[in-house]
Amino acid sequence: PGAPPPPPPPLGQWTSTTVTHLLPDGSTLTLLADTSGITARHAELRFDLLVGGLIGLALVALLVGLAAARALAPLQRMTATAQLIADGDRGRRLRPDRPQTELGQAAAAFDSMLDALETAESDAREAADTAQRAEANTRRFLSDAAHELRTPIAGIQALAQQLAADTGNAARRRRFATLLTDETRRAARLVGDLLDIARIDAGVALRCEDVDVAEIAAAAVDRAAMLAPHLAVRLDGDGQPLAVHADPHRIAQILSNLLDNACRHSPPDGEITVHTARRESNAEVTVTDTGPGVPQSDRERIFDRLVRLDDARNRDSGGAGLGLSIARALARAHHGSLECLPSDTGAVFRLSLPLRS
Repeated sequence: PGAPPPPPPPLGQWTSTTVTHLLPDGSTLTLLADTSGITARHAELRFDLLVGGLIGLALVALLVGLAAARALAPLQRMTATAQLIADGDRGRRLRPDRPQTELGQAAAAFDSMLDALETAESDAREAADTAQRAEANTRRFLSDAAHELRTPIAGIQALAQQLAADTGNAARRRRFATLLTDETRRAARLVGDLLDIARIDAGVALRCEDVDVAEIAAAAVDRAAMLAPHLAVRLDGDGQPLAVHADPHRIAQILSNLLDNACRHSPPDGEITVHTARRESNAEVTVTDTGPGVPQSDRERIFDRLVRLDDARNRDSGGAGLGLSIARALARAHHGSLECLPSDTGAVFRLSLPLRS
């Protein structure tokens, strides 16, 4: 006796498989196999596969969404940054975390474009500011130049009228004639300075040759001593030649402007010393006077055009405020420099020019 057979499946769920075989004696052998369990397992397996597939599909969709969000995050940051930049925050940058990716390369290129735009805007603003300052300086220069020219012209006109009206006193007429000559020279000197300024702005043409700066300085000292006999003007140097390749007339003009400036601002018994020396690869000429000197805050400003220091350096001294500006511009045209050095007594100006190779 074996185990009892399993109970039959419920009606409608019982399945079987039948195999029929014909025997040699003509009889038929029929085998009947119950497949209800296999069919049930197939149904369960199909259900499990369907549920698993749906769960897998949901997981795949979630992972794809997360990957897409992660991949598009730089693009979203780029969009947000672009909007902030459009709103006026020009200092914003993307700075990608992964610059090797395609979006990272695009973000880096976007940052480079912003840097270039910011640089271009900064250059444009600086150029506009420079142009505005140049225009303002030009207007101020023209106004000051017109005022400077008006003063001697008005003096010439008044003196000429008085000279024409006065027919009796010879001494008075000679005095008017002398004053008229002085005002004419002053106007001519101012016109010459204005022409030099115009030539310098247009690019002064130098006629350079091999010259000795010490020799030019000695000639300038002799001229100053003759024009200002009330001052002690002397040359101080070791006598060695200072050979430079320069325009001798322009170098003489620089030294003449420096000495004229020193003569105007020195007291009647003052001293002016011109020292020539060789310093490394430069020839130097230093002009020192015993006048009131130049305050530290004005040592650069005095080289601006039509600038005069009040009190000691006023309009009555005869200067128009162009000589030092012209002298520095000519020095720089020779690849040299002109500086006002600090000093406790008087003003000290140093001209430096490169020695001839």
